[in-house]
Amino acid sequence: MNATTSYINHFRPIYEFRATIFWLAAFVVLPFTGMPYGWAFGLVALLPLLVRGRQVWKALRFRMAISTKWLTTLPVPRLMAVQKAMRDESNSMYLGTGFEWTQKHCQIAHDILRMPTSDIPGLPKWLGKTRRGREIEAAIERLFVPADSIRDREPQGVSWIHGMEPDKVRVPFHYKAMSAHTAVGGTTGSGKTRTYEVISTQVIHCGDVLIVIDPKNDKDWKARVERECARMGRKFLYFSQAKPSESIRLNPLENWSQPSEIPGRVAQLMEEGPFRDFAFLFIDRAVKGELYVGDKPNLRSILKYAQAGVAKLLERSLERFFRDAGLVNWEELVATTKTQIGGKPGSVSSVDAMVLLYNERYAHEDHGHEAIDGLIATHMHDRDHYTRVIASVMPLLQMLATGETGLMLAPKVEDFEDEREIWDIDRIIKQKAVLYMGFDSLSNSIVQKAIASLVLADVAAVCGAIYNFYKTNPDVVLIIDEVAEAINEQVIQILNKGRGAGFKAFVAFQTRSDLEAKLGNAAKMLQVLGNLNNQVILRLEDSDTAQWFSDKVGETAIRNLQISGSTSRGSEGHIGEFNGGITRSLQLEKAPLIPTALIQRLPNLQYFMRISGGAVYQGRIPILQS
Repeated sequence: MNATTSYINHFRPIYEFRATIFWLAAFVVLPFTGMPYGWAFGLVALLPLLVRGRQVWKALRFRMAISTKWLTTLPVPRLMAVQKAMRDESNSMYLGTGFEWTQKHCQIAHDILRMPTSDIPGLPKWLGKTRRGREIEAAIERLFVPADSIRDREPQGVSWIHGMEPDKVRVPFHYKAMSAHTAVGGTTGSGKTRTYEVISTQVIHCGDVLIVIDPKNDKDWKARVERECARMGRKFLYFSQAKPSESIRLNPLENWSQPSEIPGRVAQLMEEGPFRDFAFLFIDRAVKGELYVGDKPNLRSILKYAQAGVAKLLERSLERFFRDAGLVNWEELVATTKTQIGGKPGSVSSVDAMVLLYNERYAHEDHGHEAIDGLIATHMHDRDHYTRVIASVMPLLQMLATGETGLMLAPKVEDFEDEREIWDIDRIIKQKAVLYMGFDSLSNSIVQKAIASLVLADVAAVCGAIYNFYKTNPDVVLIIDEVAEAINEQVIQILNKGRGAGFKAFVAFQTRSDLEAKLGNAAKMLQVLGNLNNQVILRLEDSDTAQWFSDKVGETAIRNLQISGSTSRGSEGHIGEFNGGITRSLQLEKAPLIPTALIQRLPNLQYFMRISGGAVYQGRIPILQS
């Protein structure tokens, strides 16, 4: 079809229906008319009857598709069979049924958008006015209902978006493209969680590591993940601060490559400013001191040294330093120093005397240790100023490191009465387990955001270790729902460099402004979105986010048919004479391939998908049934 000279009106009356009736009558009547070779003429009428009948069928199928609203159901065993076939054929994941969105569909969409809603053709309205008519209407709908579908009793959006292409296919999401990371956008209730159910079910059955960060702690999603793990015999791990008895214990400070990462994870929970920098400095000194004496830093130990000071830790560090330096009689020297500077016994603390001895014999000669130097600086710092500075981080540390939350995030290995398993991200990946982290963001959003941020920072550290030291990268799928509540610099690094470590990230958001507000500026937001090379977009209410996706998809050319008419009558002509004319012009004009109006009017569980490289699909997510 030539786009510059052809135009198809999909919404004209079905004139072929009259021709079908005529040829049907000819086929039935001609053999019984008694005319010579009536049966032959009847057979001749069969060919146009079939041609016209097929045209009527296609027109009815199109109109029923755009005027009725369905939801797709899919049993999990059938999903697994479909997934296996698609993985073998094209190395892709199943993402519902749909079609590749092309210029043809854009043309139909623009034609419909120009029409009043009442003009969109369907079944005759008079059918619904009588009982018999409603029965006929139901029979026709059953004739055209898609396989494995149920009627949407509470429809939202417009059905014709998915219905404009009668020939649906399985929508493929290629695993190679998936490593470029995926944005999942959609407003509340549009179907993001159900989309994640379909994705996570296939990930579990493929044997990949799955880490889910769910701020809503969705019961159905959690149950689906747990059920599929049981079906496949895989280890399911559940972390939830709201349900400590069902939860595992997880240390978010377990994995790091540089000691400074630990204070960085805690400090990033604070607002930017000088207090944050000072808090980082003091925590960094305490962490390095712990590592020097052989302790493992955790949230509880950081809180202890922030509250009580580092005197005890400094004393232990100096004891080890003196022993390592070969100072056998250090205790006698410390006692002598105390007497010299204090005069009376007990007037000078042991740690102060040890500091003086250390400075005189080692630090002044540049033979000291950086961990001890930092602890001494903290110990000698003005106590009032230290208290004011560290006070900004104390409330958050109190919430994270005390009570039941503290036992979950800073596990006591020596507590044999606590039977809950202790895990960390590196161990989860090595053992190919499935971790579902459900947060209680509605009742305690500050703590939940902090926990999510700490865990994602730990994920980033493991990602870096895999990239640097693993010979074979594991396949890890990371799903972050409502990413604006948990995003930090480490998440950006996962999106930027995670592909090289075998990570595939799915991050969900409702609006771009959520990300901008969390990150503080538009440049950071664009950096995040720029690392999400695939987009799965369900219904959006935010026009800015819809416009962003429409711009990503690009433009095309559509045909615009313009019809104008004119009549005139000459003053010298006969009273009945007049001139008239009708002009039809077909023009090409630029238009977005996916208008924002469509994105904002998608029904629940329907989406547009743009895959890295340019392929665009429209599809519908199935409702999984066990």
